[in-house]
Amino acid sequence: MIHKCYLFGCQDMKEKLWTKDFWAITIISFIIFFVFYVLLTLLPLYIADQLHASASKAGLLVTFFLAAAIVIRPFSGQWVGKFSNKKILVLSSLAFFIVCALYPFCQSIEALLFIRVLHGITFGVITTVKGTISARLIPASRRGEGISFFSLAMGLAMVVGPWVGLNLAQHQLYNAAFGLCAGVAAVGIILSFIMRVPPVLHHADGSKPKMGFAAMFDRAALPFALVTFFMTFSYAGVSAFLALYARELDLMSAASNFLLCYAIFLMICRTFTGNICDKKGPKCVVYPCLAFFAVGLVVLGYVHGSAMMIFSGALIGIGYGSVTPVFQTQIISSVEPHKIGVANSLFFNAMDAGLALGAFVMGMMAEGCGYRAIYFCGAVLVVIAGGIYGAQMKTNVKRQIDLHSNAG
Repeated sequence: MIHKCYLFGCQDMKEKLWTKDFWAITIISFIIFFVFYVLLTLLPLYIADQLHASASKAGLLVTFFLAAAIVIRPFSGQWVGKFSNKKILVLSSLAFFIVCALYPFCQSIEALLFIRVLHGITFGVITTVKGTISARLIPASRRGEGISFFSLAMGLAMVVGPWVGLNLAQHQLYNAAFGLCAGVAAVGIILSFIMRVPPVLHHADGSKPKMGFAAMFDRAALPFALVTFFMTFSYAGVSAFLALYARELDLMSAASNFLLCYAIFLMICRTFTGNICDKKGPKCVVYPCLAFFAVGLVVLGYVHGSAMMIFSGALIGIGYGSVTPVFQTQIISSVEPHKIGVANSLFFNAMDAGLALGAFVMGMMAEGCGYRAIYFCGAVLVVIAGGIYGAQMKTNVKRQIDLHSNAG
């Protein structure tokens, strides 16, 4: 059942948000995604320069990593609902560090792919547990605002990580990059040790959540996960093919400014959209953001100059960048408190599956129809996502009204 705050709106009760522990888990989130984006940018160049591997192997590095994360997350979602989140956070932070430290020893593409699988597993567990802990640290009355600020860590890592990775790769400082990743991962271990983590929430009767395949999913959260999947599927055309599209149009410098503009507007909007979500309800944020995202994709598909490409970056940053934390908030709010871990695993799996499958399908589309077509297709999928979201919100409102009537 969705919290009434997200159906009818509620007033900010000004409960404390920025505690020491919330700061710690936010920094841990930045560390995780900083390492992710540094390696995502650097490894394709590393395997070309050091391992003399083909470009197709670079795609496998992403596929193996995301596949491992997707497979492990449903299990980790159950673990964080039953076992000590503090222990899971510490152990997964330690494993994340160890894997980072192993990269310099990979002297073959096979060894590197194996490490990527291990890294994907640790990434899947730690993203689930840190998202669950953050949701429990955030006051319920400020959940939208808190998750928006929490997600800023990922947005900042999305900007800083690729910049650091590219600069180190240009000077072939690959071991320095791996050392940097291991170093910041070690900071995550320290923070996981010193922070206080809320205890695991059980059922109202005191029993622990059940384990098993059926417990990996929650029917109330699935519609929001489906909307998230369509959104990230559409965004895959941007993340995977923007550079190739820009090179085809001879707009490579504009593509760099697209990413900068995207990141700036994403970070600006996330500072206030969460607060609007808490006070006015999520629909006041979601529908305008979906419109901005769809228009941004259409503008990107019609690009004929630098200004249009940069403008599309602003629109997509406002749209896609602002709406994903709202969907995470609603997925979390749609389940019982002891199922927050399951909800978080669904959210991140929906994002990763959308990006992975979207890149694959749109890559085939681009070969047959061209890059412009994939952005128009993405805009249509965003409209479909809006329709699914609207239907789900109407269903939830009706359910809430029925519950109130029955209670009366």
